[in-house]
Amino acid sequence: MPITYATYSNFTDVYSIKGISQSEVESTWLPYGALRVNEALGRFYTTPFSDNNQTARDLSVHYGYLGYLLRTRKIDDSEELLGSLTRRITDITCGGAPMVLDDGTTLDQSNAPAFDSWSTHQNHKPTFDMRSPLDQRVDPDLIDDLWDQDA
Repeated sequence: MPITYATYSNFTDVYSIKGISQSEVESTWLPYGALRVNEALGRFYTTPFSDNNQTARDLSVHYGYLGYLLRTRKIDDSEELLGSLTRRITDITCGGAPMVLDDGTTLDQSNAPAFDSWSTHQNHKPTFDMRSPLDQRVDPDLIDDLWDQDA
């Protein structure tokens, strides 16, 4: 089953499209929206997002509608929506706005514990650091992890 962050009712709360079925929204446009959200924010947050992430839900609805507009070639509408989404993603990724959960909790870079909790490589050092080649040191935790993985 494809990842979706929103439901049909979330979609229709924002957009009303005559002639589009619930199954089309759920099987095509909401997964497309979730894919675009993951592509846009995957470098900054661990995906998939939790089901209580209000920002991911809202963005996926708008991206799903954008996909529909691009398919139907409503160029003026799609360009305006794409511009809006691009500005919003840039604002989130540059630290101008946080992602918001249903309970109001924010995930942003200024709130380090919440932001770090979404990292898959938190507290993990690369094998070699950025010192000059003669001064580099190997991360012993990584070596242990590799041994454990092979066992």
